[in-house]
Amino acid sequence: MKSYTIALDPSAAKFYETLARKTGTSAERLMAETLFGFAGELSVKAVLENRRFEI
Repeated sequence: MKSYTIALDPSAAKFYETLARKTGTSAERLMAETLFGFAGELSVKAVLENRRFEI
């Protein structure tokens, strides 16, 4: 798996660290899953917008 390093605002970092602690996972895993979900939403949106122009 490929790795990336990102810089987070301190408040965003604290949010993910707190949420990760409460859910029993790592902040890195939580951010990865969040980004994956967001990418999926953007893909669906792009497909729907493309279909709108085809009609």
